[in-house]
Amino acid sequence: MSAVTERLHRTPVRTLHLRWLAFLLTGTALFGAVLAVLLATGDPVYVPCLLLLGAAVVPVAFSILVIEIEPARRLSLSHIVSGAVLGGVVGAVLAGQLEFETAHTLGSLPPVMIGLIEEAAKLVIPVLLFGWLRPRLRAVDGLVLGVAVGSGFAALETMGYAFVTLLGADGHVEPVAQLLLVRAVGSLGGHAAWTGAACAAVFAVRGARSRWLGWVRFLGVFAGVVVLHAEWDGTSGRGYLIVGGISFILLMAIAWELRSYQRRPRVLT
Repeated sequence: MSAVTERLHRTPVRTLHLRWLAFLLTGTALFGAVLAVLLATGDPVYVPCLLLLGAAVVPVAFSILVIEIEPARRLSLSHIVSGAVLGGVVGAVLAGQLEFETAHTLGSLPPVMIGLIEEAAKLVIPVLLFGWLRPRLRAVDGLVLGVAVGSGFAALETMGYAFVTLLGADGHVEPVAQLLLVRAVGSLGGHAAWTGAACAAVFAVRGARSRWLGWVRFLGVFAGVVVLHAEWDGTSGRGYLIVGGISFILLMAIAWELRSYQRRPRVLT
């Protein structure tokens, strides 16, 4: 019976691991097709489709991967999608307004302030809509939801940058395609990783043996992602690879620890 149970537990994971890859390959092929048609025809009607695919394919594929490697989550797919859309939009709106006000007040906007504002803004929907209204949610749910929210935020931000680049390039598509490629690769160690780590930490507060230690742990993780975000904004070239690699490893380490925790035997007292 244990062998059957173990096989049933593992089969969905192996099967679903291929879905993120199928989505990634399909989305990449569609992006290539749209880009080819746009370059061949010069018809601007294809630009919105290019921006959407270029900004969303990799973040969504990464979110699917994280969703499927965390089978112990209690969030439904509809909750995750809703959180990604609401969290991404609300986070972008709040961050944009706060950054504008801060820059106006201080006369400049240091990278650490950008990191602090954006990382806090992205946690608003996960914390208010899910974290405290659904007390049964755990750190693993926070990780999945945070990655989804961060991916939504990253996709919106990339679309904005790509649109600005398109305007600055006098309609030439090549710089836009290059930007979309760079941001797609960087999204694996960017907003999705930072928000996933921070959201997992804040969701873990309720289940911590000591509530104040849980908050200390969250503050430590949050400070870490703010520093990584600030370093990302203040670097260039190989610095992106270093910061992105550290961020990605941090997220994977947290995911591994959460999976290990779920598999540990519970001692009844």
